[in-house]
Amino acid sequence: MKKPVVPFWIRSYFCFFLANWAVFELLRVIFLYVFRGALTPQHYHELWTTFYIGAKFDFRLAGAVAAPLGLYLALCAFWRGARKAKKLMCWFCALLEAAVMLVYFADFAHYSYISMRITASVFKYSENALISAQMMWQTYPVIWILLGLLLWGTLGYFFTKKLLVRAFEREDGYRWKGKLGWFFAGLLITAALMFGQISQYPLRWSNAYHSTNNFICNLTLNPAVNLFDTYRFAQSKDYSEEAAREYYPEVAKYLQVDKPDAETLNYLRVIKGSKTPKDYNVVVIFMESFAWNKSSFTNPDLDPTPFAKKLAERSILFTNFFTPTSATARAVFATLTGLPDVSAIKTSSRNPFIVDQHVVANALSDYEKYYFIGGSSSWGNIRGVIEHNLADIHMYEEGKFQNERRNDVWGISDLDLFREANRILEEDQQKTKKPFFAIIQTAGYHRPYTIPEDNAGFVPDTKLTEEQAHKRSFVSVAEYNSLRLSDHFLAEFFRLAEKSEYYKNTLFVIFGDHGLAAPESENMPRGYVEWNLINHQVPLILAGPVVKHPRVIERTASQVDILPTIMGFLGRAYFTRAIGRDALNDRLEPGAFIYSWAQTPHPIGFVQGEYYYQILDTDGKDGLYKFGAEDFSRDLSKEQPQRYKHMKNMALGLYETSRYLLYHNQKVADQDQLKENV
Repeated sequence: MKKPVVPFWIRSYFCFFLANWAVFELLRVIFLYVFRGALTPQHYHELWTTFYIGAKFDFRLAGAVAAPLGLYLALCAFWRGARKAKKLMCWFCALLEAAVMLVYFADFAHYSYISMRITASVFKYSENALISAQMMWQTYPVIWILLGLLLWGTLGYFFTKKLLVRAFEREDGYRWKGKLGWFFAGLLITAALMFGQISQYPLRWSNAYHSTNNFICNLTLNPAVNLFDTYRFAQSKDYSEEAAREYYPEVAKYLQVDKPDAETLNYLRVIKGSKTPKDYNVVVIFMESFAWNKSSFTNPDLDPTPFAKKLAERSILFTNFFTPTSATARAVFATLTGLPDVSAIKTSSRNPFIVDQHVVANALSDYEKYYFIGGSSSWGNIRGVIEHNLADIHMYEEGKFQNERRNDVWGISDLDLFREANRILEEDQQKTKKPFFAIIQTAGYHRPYTIPEDNAGFVPDTKLTEEQAHKRSFVSVAEYNSLRLSDHFLAEFFRLAEKSEYYKNTLFVIFGDHGLAAPESENMPRGYVEWNLINHQVPLILAGPVVKHPRVIERTASQVDILPTIMGFLGRAYFTRAIGRDALNDRLEPGAFIYSWAQTPHPIGFVQGEYYYQILDTDGKDGLYKFGAEDFSRDLSKEQPQRYKHMKNMALGLYETSRYLLYHNQKVADQDQLKENV
């Protein structure tokens, strides 16, 4: 007898796999039909993307459901004795199928009740199990649901039994090595389907948030996969309304809330803008690790960033500008949302519970919007924060550039990224004739400090010694040259931009996503190092021909202020509930909130001028310090009790307010709220 091309036990496995996938796809179609009223006509074109991404989520669940059967079939192929447990395996698959269908039933009920797909937060109902059970009994057809689960489990039992009978009704005759080959082939195909995409990063929950429409995103999700993805975050909703309310009066005054209300925790401010708003293009450039202590501003003799320093001379330079945290994903979140990322678990961009955020840049409704990143936006799950919250964003990442030359783990080089961004912006504006808002996120100044072959004539410095580098805030000469390269590429971008039509009407916003620690840093006052402020201080430069009055601003400002500052520069109206404020408005109290999540215990602080207040989140040890003074460690809390009390309230108040707002800063569907108040 001729051998079959594929062994029957492999066929049975993939039959089970694909049957489950087909059922999950059918359930997605049913979900669309049942809740189709939430789908608006302007989003019909997104259904193709929704079902494509959704199918990949369904493959992941189908692989997880089929894996136990696949392992059992492989065991039976190698060891006949395992076939005696066939009945037990059938019952296990029946229970697994019923459990998955229970999740789907619960998901349909959950969505019909509150228009949200099921998440791990449903487990909180077990805290009041009796009340929850009574509510379910009185609300849903529990008997019919149980009968449906019983029927589905029974079908699962007999379907599995039939597949197991067929798997070994005819021995394929393969030897041990042949069977091992088929096992690994099946394993590889399953792993590839569950990985979900041809990319450096696997399919993630943030891929579902490809639209600003909540129903489209909900339709893309798979309920069982979403239940798993949200489990670790369901336990981290540790904000306290009581704590936010305790500090509300001082925080509301700091933010200049329009109508303060501690009871409702209202943080809304409506900024009316100027009578003659500008339509300048805006290019926001995240410079990876562009730390103040490593730049030419504090290392004039080494001069690692000569272009940035020269650019600042004809720009608006903020010299006391701080990031709330010291991580890139947290910086992206803080910049876009205006909220410090105070998540203790992972980063806020990775938390599906808080993906829905209001972004003030959406007030630029007449602008084309772009995001450029040399690698993948699946990194840090920033895709969800960007695509879901920035309306009609044009996302350019790996695989979408005209010139794809992968440089290292971070994707294409910053030079190629700048070239591609400039080309796309120039070509698109010639076609659309509309102003644009663009974000370019660099990554080159980062380990492994790769210098690409195509580097626009960059020449590494070979004279600096490792010892000299350490003393001047660098961990190595390689890092020093990498920062020089980053500045060199920034200069090349401006050289290209200056030749374009869009340049003369463009505001460029350049800043570091975070600082970097450097234990020696002899070029900085010691207090910056000891209080870890070098991890947070970065330059902010507002540059371009539209900047008519270059100047240096020494007032303390924060990364969360970037978008409100841009809106203020443009004179555009917007509304916000977040912490960010217009840093160019000297009528507002200066200050910068600090959350050093990377340290344990976590220091929470507030910078204002030359003063720094810090408290540890566990033991409550705190103090007020002049971080730039020689006696930087002297606690001034008793000498200046009024300042100490105010800065303590600001540090703790902004911390508690940020924790609360992470879950209460959703996009406002009714954009007329802005029109009514302006």
